[in-house]
Amino acid sequence: MSGDEARRLGRVRAVAFGVLAVSGVLLLFGPLLAKAWIWLVKPRDPNWWGASGQWVGGIGTIGAVVVALWIAIRDGRLAQADRRERDLRERQEQAAKVTAWIEYTGVHGYMVVSNANAEAVNHVVVSFDLVHHLPMTGSTLHRGPDIEDDEYLYAILPPGKWRMPIREEWQRPNLTPGVMLAFTDSRNGHWLRLTDGRLIPKDQNVVTRRKIRFPQRISVPESY
Repeated sequence: MSGDEARRLGRVRAVAFGVLAVSGVLLLFGPLLAKAWIWLVKPRDPNWWGASGQWVGGIGTIGAVVVALWIAIRDGRLAQADRRERDLRERQEQAAKVTAWIEYTGVHGYMVVSNANAEAVNHVVVSFDLVHHLPMTGSTLHRGPDIEDDEYLYAILPPGKWRMPIREEWQRPNLTPGVMLAFTDSRNGHWLRLTDGRLIPKDQNVVTRRKIRFPQRISVPESY
């Protein structure tokens, strides 16, 4: 079948379906439409027409109020969603400026944390981590409620660059060193930055999440 014949057959089918649809509507609702038409064209008293006009005006007013309320509710929801999205974007922008990596000075290795914000971050736990070589498959170290010897707990980490020494005996032939960083930003948003750089939002700060019990060793950061 050629393209012209296919288009012609499509038009015939569309017309046929249209005729069937109109016929079905008339068959189902024809008697009701006829009664409504007879009722509308039936002679009426002038007072009836005045009252009907008031009814129509009242219905129109109610309809306008309903539409206005719907528009106001819709605009309010859109504005609220925009505010939430803007707040999340601002929080993510602040959290994205807190980064961590491994550096070496001679034979000594350090975890380096950079807070490039103008505000300090709180409830900071910096953890030395070991992962399999790229592609990274996740941490091989599991942390509990105690701050370990290769971890550092800070109540506040001001803006700037800070470093923490790492243990020398970490070397494994099939593992790569890295840093995991948990912190709370100045807007009270809680974050976890994994060794591969991914930034994950959390519902609780790291102290609550890990059930860290005090007294614990709270470190003083070393500027770098």
